[in-house]
Amino acid sequence: MRADSAAASAALSNAAAEQAEPVSRASRSGSSDTLGILDALLPLGLALIREARWRLAGALGLMIAFSLTEGVGVLLLFPLLQVAGLDLTHQGEAGRFAATVTKAFAAIGLYPSLPILLAIFVVLIGARTLLSRMQSDAMFTVEQQFETAMRLELYRAISRANWSYVALCRSSDFAHALSSELSRTAQAAFEMMVLGADLILTGLYLLIALRLAPAMTAIVLGCGTVLIAALRNRTRQVNQAGEDISISMNSLFAAMSEHLGNLKLAKAYAAEDRNYAMFESATHAVQDANLKAQRAETAASAWFELGSAIILGSVLYIAIRILAVPPAAILILLLLFARVMPRFLGALQKWHLLVNAAPAFVNLTAMRSRFEAASEPEPSEHAAVPQLRREIRLAGVSFSYGKESEPVLRDVNLAVPAGRVVALVGSTGAGKSTIADLIMGLAAPSSGRITVDDVALDVGVRRKWRERIGYAASDTVLFHGSVRSNLCWANPDASDAEIHEALERAAAREFVAAMAAGIDTAIGDRGATLSQGERQRIAIARALLRRPALLVLDEATNGLDSATEARMLDALESLRGRTTVLMIAHRLSTIRWADLIYVIENGRVVECGDWKSLLARAGGRFRALCDAQALSA
Repeated sequence: MRADSAAASAALSNAAAEQAEPVSRASRSGSSDTLGILDALLPLGLALIREARWRLAGALGLMIAFSLTEGVGVLLLFPLLQVAGLDLTHQGEAGRFAATVTKAFAAIGLYPSLPILLAIFVVLIGARTLLSRMQSDAMFTVEQQFETAMRLELYRAISRANWSYVALCRSSDFAHALSSELSRTAQAAFEMMVLGADLILTGLYLLIALRLAPAMTAIVLGCGTVLIAALRNRTRQVNQAGEDISISMNSLFAAMSEHLGNLKLAKAYAAEDRNYAMFESATHAVQDANLKAQRAETAASAWFELGSAIILGSVLYIAIRILAVPPAAILILLLLFARVMPRFLGALQKWHLLVNAAPAFVNLTAMRSRFEAASEPEPSEHAAVPQLRREIRLAGVSFSYGKESEPVLRDVNLAVPAGRVVALVGSTGAGKSTIADLIMGLAAPSSGRITVDDVALDVGVRRKWRERIGYAASDTVLFHGSVRSNLCWANPDASDAEIHEALERAAAREFVAAMAAGIDTAIGDRGATLSQGERQRIAIARALLRRPALLVLDEATNGLDSATEARMLDALESLRGRTTVLMIAHRLSTIRWADLIYVIENGRVVECGDWKSLLARAGGRFRALCDAQALSA
């Protein structure tokens, strides 16, 4: 992750690998049975209530109203049968229920007749159509509100986490979580609401069936419960398939990010076919996971449908031959069950879709919890904001990327005087960029103390301190957009005059002015239309536009030719005394103008002084570095 520390990079890689596995393991161990699945779904339901409380209540109200209209439609069967000439008087429970319905109509001044019943039927259909549309709109609104809230919460948790923790993760994991996993989580929330609507309506039908034939309905419910229990293993398979989808999609996102991000390198190595083969493998893994999920769901639905038909046939035989249920009740029950069974089957399918998508929610909440635990505290309102009028000081500072990893820095003591140019030099992996990260407040020392004007750079002031810093590195990051938008990202209120001044100081004004649209020219993805040197100059101009108290240049000029570098350094010379500059360089000619140079080796400060005094030390480390670059003079 860091160019200046091979040991740190190894530690980051190991830690990142450890970060990815616990989510899948936790998900798998938590979903080994029905209780585990419910443990995953209960937080989803609570999160849905929390994020869309009133809209969800409105959607549920519409579901109930929609169900009631269908229930009234079922009740109309009884007077319709009577109007059609079927005498229900001596039809047992069906006859008594029909009489109750007739009395209810009479209580509101209506006496069942064909025109009245048909008019009520038409009104009900209209009401159902309207309520169905309103219910669908309300549920979709809740789904979108829930997805938006979850996405913002996760993004905030990621952006607020300390950099040392974020550096352990792959950016593709974030992209996967914020897109694919969130979409599946929103789907799970929607299926949960639809399942709730189906269960409400199914419950209404079952209440009517229990009123007509309690024994027969109880047998159906008992057999249905046994059937669902028998299919529990199928539900586990659906949930397992959902976990496999999350894992395979994460791998696909990683392949997409890495291969497309390094497409130029792949072409330079003529490795497109190898990249394609890896991407193809990840894509087929996603396909296989989706097919596995589909097959598990359809198999469970098929077995349930077959079992339901067997149960219904057996119950009808018992009702007719043993319980002697009256024909009218049998007819009405058949109509009821003809409506109930498809809905029950639909509810089961939605349950499987919900179970399949549940691992995505588990992964999201686990990721968010980890990043919230690693978050930087909000700046203290009463904390002093460092002004950098005297110095930055590191006293006995040590740092490592984890308890098990080797220290990157060991007992570092150094000072950066305000208004001066200070350089850090040393071999690759010495710890120079890590020192810069600590000074910028991107990481916290494992031991020791960092102060700015005697103000401790602790958790309460780090974010406020970073507002006063400009930063440019060798691995320049530019955004897809224009030169102006890239510069103003650092200072949205910058005027054109300030922008041109920053470009001038970064030796970038001439080449920007020569572009087709000047500072409004689009520069492509990550500045793809620019050379490395041009990208670095834009990044330096962006840092200068902040008018920082501290300007950190981490190998920020290694892509510049000698003439351009000299021009830029001459322009930066005018900052001396007003802006503190911390430079990290391998090309030592860049730091001749530094007021103070620290030589870092193996995480320690081994030499300190200006150019002449360090060069005069025969046998010194700085002298050896200069000799290696033929800079002894």
